[in-house]
Amino acid sequence: MRVRIHAFAIALTFLPAHVLAAETAGWSGAGTMSCGEVMGALQQRPEDENLFFSWAQGFMSGLNTELLKRGETDLNGLPLDAQKQFIRSYCKEHPRAPYFGAVFKLFDQMRHDQGLPSYEQIWQAPRGK
Repeated sequence: MRVRIHAFAIALTFLPAHVLAAETAGWSGAGTMSCGEVMGALQQRPEDENLFFSWAQGFMSGLNTELLKRGETDLNGLPLDAQKQFIRSYCKEHPRAPYFGAVFKLFDQMRHDQGLPSYEQIWQAPRGK
């Protein structure tokens, strides 16, 4: 037990201070990068597109969770390659936008194509307790 505590204390010593004092974050991961940063990363490693896109699918799935009783988006309504192309095109045109912005635009475009109202039209802010 003493060895574990000692190892933990050593590990804390080497952690950067900003990690220990990190601000709270509502979102994290690849989606918080700018489109320009994502496109730059993909120029160097195109095979990483699926990593970014898996974040996008999780984000859209999370948005859909709220909508299950009000008409969720068919995430298979547009072929995956077309979804990836939409995000790439958006990011090339809006390099300063966050990646999640591109994904949100894709989500709303799919809703529009499926005859559903935009997410912003039906989203309800959480009510105070």
